[in-house]
Amino acid sequence: MAEDVEGKFLAAWQVFAQTCGKFIAPEPTYQAWFAHYLISQFGIDRVAREPMVKKEPFRDTTWKGLVTGNHVRLDAVVMRSPGIHLPHYGSRIDRSPDGTGLHRLRGMAVITELKVTATQGEGQDHTEVARDAFKLSMLLDELQAAPDAAVPLAYLCILDNHPTKRYRREALNLHFARVAHHPLVHVIIHDVQPMSDRPQVPRPEQLTG
Repeated sequence: MAEDVEGKFLAAWQVFAQTCGKFIAPEPTYQAWFAHYLISQFGIDRVAREPMVKKEPFRDTTWKGLVTGNHVRLDAVVMRSPGIHLPHYGSRIDRSPDGTGLHRLRGMAVITELKVTATQGEGQDHTEVARDAFKLSMLLDELQAAPDAAVPLAYLCILDNHPTKRYRREALNLHFARVAHHPLVHVIIHDVQPMSDRPQVPRPEQLTG
């Protein structure tokens, strides 16, 4: 029976969002929490954070032009089979044959980026979110251009938990109206109730009398 990779990923996302969305923490903390729930679904020997891919040799596309820097990192990945082997693409331990590390993405079942609105005091920047979608698009496009490439599922996950500023999906869509992301990139948003709308836990003195 084939593994339901999509179902397991979405289950991890839902539990993470519902459990951790009520907390306010630095972005790396959310990423660690998210990896924890991915591990709970796929196992510790299939989940990794921040593998690096060099983008400089990639074909010139609109997506590549919108992704800053000479290399990209992915917030989290799930491998197709147990065993993590993701050295830096220039590592002396195992230098990437293609010089980019792209071929290692073929062993990945899922690639994902995570945005958490509560980590941005003035609210999440829509350009930055769109850039992550274009990063995933660039990688998928480059993979599809290779012969016999196995293409992973790709998710841009947005946890909308800012206490006062709601994330506006329509503003993000304006970026995609100008430059569409790859059709295999899935954008998913979990909307957390604003602080003022959440049920308040009574203080101990309110429980007496």
